[in-house]
Amino acid sequence: MGVGDRAVLGGFARGWQEIDSISPNNEDEKARREAALTSLTEELSSITNCESLVVLAGSGTSLGIVDNKGKRLAPSMGDLWTDVYMLQSFGKVEETLTPGPVASKNLEHVLSDAQARLALDPVNTALSEFVSEAEGIIWTKCSFVDRNTDLVSHELFLRKVARRSTRLQRAQVFTTNYDLAFEAAAKNARFNVIDGFGFGGETFDGGSFDLDYVQRRPHEPLTLDPSVFHLLKLHGSVNWNLEDEEVQKVCGSMKPDNPVLIYPSATKYQLSYQQPYLEFMSRFQMALRQPDVGLLVVGFGFNDDHLTAPIKAALRANIGLRAAFVSPGIRTSGASGTFKEIEQLIMKGDRRLTLLEATFDQLVELLPDVPPREEREVHAERFSTPGRRP
Repeated sequence: MGVGDRAVLGGFARGWQEIDSISPNNEDEKARREAALTSLTEELSSITNCESLVVLAGSGTSLGIVDNKGKRLAPSMGDLWTDVYMLQSFGKVEETLTPGPVASKNLEHVLSDAQARLALDPVNTALSEFVSEAEGIIWTKCSFVDRNTDLVSHELFLRKVARRSTRLQRAQVFTTNYDLAFEAAAKNARFNVIDGFGFGGETFDGGSFDLDYVQRRPHEPLTLDPSVFHLLKLHGSVNWNLEDEEVQKVCGSMKPDNPVLIYPSATKYQLSYQQPYLEFMSRFQMALRQPDVGLLVVGFGFNDDHLTAPIKAALRANIGLRAAFVSPGIRTSGASGTFKEIEQLIMKGDRRLTLLEATFDQLVELLPDVPPREEREVHAERFSTPGRRP
């Protein structure tokens, strides 16, 4: 697949089909691509209009965020490894760590190794210093979103998937990302976010996911606000702090004293079954069991077993599930075997499933058109920050 090319595999296509335009001289191929693109658009529309809509957004949704010079802001795992490798504290413990993960530059396995050794030797100051500094780098590198960050793709994504008919369930956006891209995009696009912290609250309370926003006008019945979605951060957030056994939001860019993050390591599975992560995991599993549910997995490489397992269970057991899996590296040699399993299901005739080889930004372009905005939203944009893209 060339740079910028997109390809799709679904029940509507015989094998993988590229969908980007080519020379008009090849009319047969052009017709096949246009047919596949039309069918893909219809399938994405069906998914986003299911009674329940679940989005799982992985690190790939942030990798397209760039500054005004085109430099990528979000770190990849390779970027994080480079910074961790340069730590003086890493040099002090490198010889004590298992050589394999270090040689393969696998940050997750290296941190797992260090944490396991530290658990057996808690007074080892060198290991303690390394783990603390490595985790600090991860927090710092993921705290890149500010009021000037260009999040146009995230904003458009929310307008296309989160602004649903109020007759349907609220869209649930689950993300493994620590950054504040979806929160900032929601603010820019004037969405209300139900994230477990209540209405403007600072302390986490899982019961607040059962609250909602309504519009109240004189002499009219109460109606649900259409611009609302649920945001559930499966691995924590850069602005969460643990204090007195409560998870609280930290204002501004201040670093939490005790960050609430599941760092990349083998402990992810165990930690996901502690609060507040247990609340998110429970809701993720329940959402996938709904009888009419659309699942949109984007930028997620299936490297987290605690999230892969419930998805596979839903594919096996929920006949009412429709799902699209979107990643630019689906067919590469290093891709997760889960993508191959999904591909085999599609080739065996499972019409519920679609694989799309594309980036997050390319997916946003393909999603169904934005529903008409209310005059209230349009009016608010007239008074928004000058220069901000709508």
